[in-house]
Amino acid sequence: MNHPAAQIDHELEAERQLLEAAVAKAEADQRYVTHEDMRAWLLRLAHGDFNAPPPDLRDP
Repeated sequence: MNHPAAQIDHELEAERQLLEAAVAKAEADQRYVTHEDMRAWLLRLAHGDFNAPPPDLRDP
């Protein structure tokens, strides 16, 4: 029985590569946000303050 060769979705592959690059860049960045700062920001968003600035990144 012949099976068709797997079709490569070029858009999906390009998206996968971009996501891999973004994750690698994020993992290489040593800056961080504290749990408390992130929680406070997310709570502001949850309460409708969509203009709340994201928390500042801290250096290690």
